[in-house]
Amino acid sequence: MELRKYDQIDEIVYYEKLDNGLKVYLIPKKTYNKTYALFATKYGSIDNRFVPYGKEEYDIMPLGIAHFLEHKLFETKEGIDAANILTNLGAQANAYTNYTTTAYLFSTTDKVFEALNVLLDFVQEPYFTDENVAREQGIIEQELKMYLDIPSEQLRLGLLKNMFKEHYINQDIGGTVESIKEITKEKLYTVYETFYHPSNMVLVVVGNFDVNECIKTIRNNQQNKQFHPITNIKREYLCEDNQVVNSYGEVKMDILMPKVAVGLKLPYEGLSGEELLKQELLLKILLEDVFGTTSNNYQEMLDKELITRSFSTNIFVEQTAGFLMISTDTLKDDEFANYVKEKLLSLNSIKMSKNNFNRYKKVILGNFIKSLNYLEYIANSFIYYHFKEVDIFKVLDINEKLTYNDLKLLEKYFVKKAISIFKVLPKNIVKQ
Repeated sequence: MELRKYDQIDEIVYYEKLDNGLKVYLIPKKTYNKTYALFATKYGSIDNRFVPYGKEEYDIMPLGIAHFLEHKLFETKEGIDAANILTNLGAQANAYTNYTTTAYLFSTTDKVFEALNVLLDFVQEPYFTDENVAREQGIIEQELKMYLDIPSEQLRLGLLKNMFKEHYINQDIGGTVESIKEITKEKLYTVYETFYHPSNMVLVVVGNFDVNECIKTIRNNQQNKQFHPITNIKREYLCEDNQVVNSYGEVKMDILMPKVAVGLKLPYEGLSGEELLKQELLLKILLEDVFGTTSNNYQEMLDKELITRSFSTNIFVEQTAGFLMISTDTLKDDEFANYVKEKLLSLNSIKMSKNNFNRYKKVILGNFIKSLNYLEYIANSFIYYHFKEVDIFKVLDINEKLTYNDLKLLEKYFVKKAISIFKVLPKNIVKQ
């Protein structure tokens, strides 16, 4: 094992790459009672165009198949839910699929290594049949129909469809009722063989455990399993510039107060992981200055009753797509949208003071260090940055190196063609 020390934040990480390509990171925290383990693959809902293992041509999979596969892996050959096995060991199990990652996890205060074996085994022992696939289709269909009735989900998805023409980020992570009907056991195995090879995965264990016993457990679990040779996965993304598809859109639902989102689409620029992180940190600083709770704009929006407690700003930055989303529930939906759009367009010439820049740098630094007190944050953020080829514990160094002049790098993004507005309106509202 390789020992990595980060003296600035008093962190120690043990790293080992197994013969099968699996990257293992162990982060001991002896002062904690709990241990959190996360087993993830670099495969998410946008990875729908790829060359399947053993083939030479690109194939396109049904929307939502990554999320579908996540559900199916919990069902063992014996028909037992792996989550129940972990529960019986005293562990809490969960999983998630996002645009770029699928992750399986547990947290526990006891029987860590037994739970770790269960986690590794159920993820690495897929069992798909025509029957269990058909059953899951019914379950996920109900889940998707439920999301159609959630206003906040429709706001986000509506905005993304407004902004992106072809990139799969404009689709629900779970797919559609129609697309999941196209999923078969053969397609699930194709996806699994391509993306669930250990060389495309990472295991992070953080918390109170014995490091030597942990790596021994992992080695023993992996050494007798058979995997196909390590190959390079070829993926294809329909990357876009920052021209939105539609500058405005709306849908009506059974709600009392309008929901409004203003989005800014970021162009694909082929940035490296560290460049993306730098961009993300700069955008955080900028949005804090323009729309943060201590800003003049935020106070003005409150005074004019343009926003409610639901007001939020979100930044999404990935290798193949990115966007900003500023949203709120408000009775003054037009005024809010126009106000935010005006402020965004003014950022083509950033006027932030140097004092504010340095202050918000420190705020981000403080929030990051504070977050390192939470095992879940460490594990999930570790995965998030790892798949961008960035060391999470080097965030401090990158943040420290940011300069005031770096803000100029952002000005080109704030143009009219990159902005879109989407609303979820009450059914009984009639616009004059």
